[in-house]
Amino acid sequence: MIPGDLVERLAAVRSIAVVTGAGISAESGIRTYRGVGGLYDDPEAGDRTVEALTGTTLQRDPDRTWRAVALLAREAIDARPNAGHLALVRMEALVDRFVILTQNVDGLHRLAGSQNVIEIHGTITRAECMSCGVITPVERDLYRDLTVAPRCDACGGVLRPRAVLFGELLPVLAAARMQDEVLDRPSDLVIGVGTTGLFPYIVEPILRARAIGSTTVEVNPEETEISDLYDFRLRGPAGEILPGLVRALEDRSEATR
Repeated sequence: MIPGDLVERLAAVRSIAVVTGAGISAESGIRTYRGVGGLYDDPEAGDRTVEALTGTTLQRDPDRTWRAVALLAREAIDARPNAGHLALVRMEALVDRFVILTQNVDGLHRLAGSQNVIEIHGTITRAECMSCGVITPVERDLYRDLTVAPRCDACGGVLRPRAVLFGELLPVLAAARMQDEVLDRPSDLVIGVGTTGLFPYIVEPILRARAIGSTTVEVNPEETEISDLYDFRLRGPAGEILPGLVRALEDRSEATR
């Protein structure tokens, strides 16, 4: 159920920014990284996986890094966009300006059909040659039995995942888009979905929206460390809450015709 006062605010919304985290993909069968059942808390993964997923390890032992990436990627190989992802595709068509800022590297927003997606932590669906810089698509099936770092078809150099590893800077182009499309142009409505907001740049869109009087909404099954920053806190799975928000936006659009 969408609160009545939120429905009233939606009437004036012409731009939306959605910040998504691992929680939205959990409904597609991809475990979150932390918390109960989290990948980094799994004895099979844990601290050794975190250590393997660093830029330093990539330079020293790319095979080890790719094995760790594959361990995480296997969670996403057969995953499909869920009702939450699909609701965001519908939402994009209902406003003049829409952007998704995602921390997820699984590529599910694009697979669902969302057009304007900023993958601030990169993606496992592409790789870059560490020698010649060529960027190449990565077939999901590659991760099933991967044991050594893949090689570049162009020059034979070692490929690296286009996902941000621990200790690395954010991708330049993605960071520039985040600054331009999310931070410098705050939206009428900012929605946080399935994220605990551990990174300052993930919290910043919410803070800027509040500073100018925009509406902020959290969609999460449980309380988070940043819940108090939101005007509205909608408790439940994204696959249930987001379709309700879309219906409210659609009803608004119908009423103004």
